[in-house]
Amino acid sequence: MISMNMIMLGQVRQTQGFWGRVDVCTRCIWTTPGSFFKDGKSSKQEWYTPNVAHKAESWNIPKPKQELPESEWRSVFQHFRPTRLGLNVVHAFQKGIDFRPSALKNWFKDLQTNYNITDQSYNQDRVAALGFELAAAHFMVHRKGKIRFRNSVDWVQQDEDGEYELSPHFIPDVYVEAIDATGMDLLYEGLGSMVNLKHLKSLNLSGCQNIDDWCIDRVCAQYWQTLEHLDISHCTKVTENGIAALARLRALKTLNITGFHQLNDIQLVCILLEDSLPDIEIIGVDFMKPPT
Repeated sequence: MISMNMIMLGQVRQTQGFWGRVDVCTRCIWTTPGSFFKDGKSSKQEWYTPNVAHKAESWNIPKPKQELPESEWRSVFQHFRPTRLGLNVVHAFQKGIDFRPSALKNWFKDLQTNYNITDQSYNQDRVAALGFELAAAHFMVHRKGKIRFRNSVDWVQQDEDGEYELSPHFIPDVYVEAIDATGMDLLYEGLGSMVNLKHLKSLNLSGCQNIDDWCIDRVCAQYWQTLEHLDISHCTKVTENGIAALARLRALKTLNITGFHQLNDIQLVCILLEDSLPDIEIIGVDFMKPPT
């Protein structure tokens, strides 16, 4: 008998952070001690989901900055200090500081990527206050995306002043049916903020330059039962492997993969995809053009 408090299962993905590479597990099963592998089976398994309840809007309140007392000495380099020291930081100091324009550009790019990863990561307080559906709606619209609820023809998006109308509290029986993230700087972690959307039918990721095969795998895992229309046109990081994985979307009817001319075997992959999903319509592929 094996006794443990948590068994980590599912996708494990390496994420490049600002100070190094870490492994992120996207799914987990909670078990009670002694309950796993009892008689060859698990006697109690429960998927962890945050408790959806009416809470204060703590997720939407910015945290106050911790300022040093006036008597403390302040360095002009305090904004560049790491939150915690590690081997990567020590190694960086041993190498010396590179002030070349290309190095500074890469440093700023890594800093921005690290900020976006933190900003788009799953927010448990937001889900607890709003529920999965409204939390995903706030996440998308706040970042200049668009969403449409079930039984509605109107899209919710920001106006010219950056304002939008979404409830700040949990509302039952509200479901997101369509998401338009065209051109957004959406990351793998951002897809984790759109989980448990039980009625999502349309997803537009056109022009999202960070969408890769890992992201496609996550889309297939989250919406394999409901997604009917998917647009990944001009997502240049997606390869033949990512397109082949779309066969897991059993309800998929329309797929737009315009702009995938860099893939040599795109026609063959699409033929295999049509064989797995007979009712699918693939847009953006010329089947008469010989492969390069």
